[in-house]
Amino acid sequence: MPDVQEVYEMVTKHKPPEHGALERQQKRQVRAARNKKIGAFAVAAAFAVAAIALILVVRQGGNATTPAATGPTVNPADAAAVEVATGFLEAFGAFDAEQAMTYLADDADITGLTNGSRRAEGLSLMISFLEAQGYQQTITSCEATTFASDTSVVCEFDLHGIRSDEIGRGPFSGSTFMFTVRDGEIVRAGMNWEIEKFSPQMWEPFADWVSTNYPEDAAVMYNETLTDFQLTEESIRLWERNTKRYVKEVQGTEGQTP
Repeated sequence: MPDVQEVYEMVTKHKPPEHGALERQQKRQVRAARNKKIGAFAVAAAFAVAAIALILVVRQGGNATTPAATGPTVNPADAAAVEVATGFLEAFGAFDAEQAMTYLADDADITGLTNGSRRAEGLSLMISFLEAQGYQQTITSCEATTFASDTSVVCEFDLHGIRSDEIGRGPFSGSTFMFTVRDGEIVRAGMNWEIEKFSPQMWEPFADWVSTNYPEDAAVMYNETLTDFQLTEESIRLWERNTKRYVKEVQGTEGQTP
């Protein structure tokens, strides 16, 4: 199709078309059509890219991990009470009676921890007794609950006793310490021994051995039924001596060839 300018000149001036004018016009038309196709393709491609991007966003959103909910808020009173209890237990397990006393209120009731003995003397004797018979403790958990001005703390622990570790027995799980904490001090303390496994493996065999081989010592170390210990300086001395004897006896017996 002739160019507009060329048609005008032909009409107004009766000028014949220039040589090649038709070919040039056809080329321009081809280019214009091609450019339109390219433009249409570009638009289609843009829509396709946008669609793909949208799909990816949706998928990522569906696969995204929802942030974990914030954990329960820790009661400051509970946390403070647990810190007091674990501070006491660290000193107790290290056989440091003086340091352990710093966590106790002046009027603290610790009879549940000292086999009935009271305050500083009773705590010192209890710690000396445990050290003499090879006691070891590993605190496994502590949980606190606050009621009004008091916080109850219960700590579970594993233990070795009567030198059980030296003869390859234990540790024994399931025992607990119980504390009542008020105003940053322990006002009550107790201990609950889990003896289901400890008693038949350690307590009973040792008590039988002592009462058979050293009956006079057993009378000082135990009550009449051999179900509890005496908390005296003489008893503590005998517990240390006889638990060491017992370890040698068991090791010697187990080392013998049948």
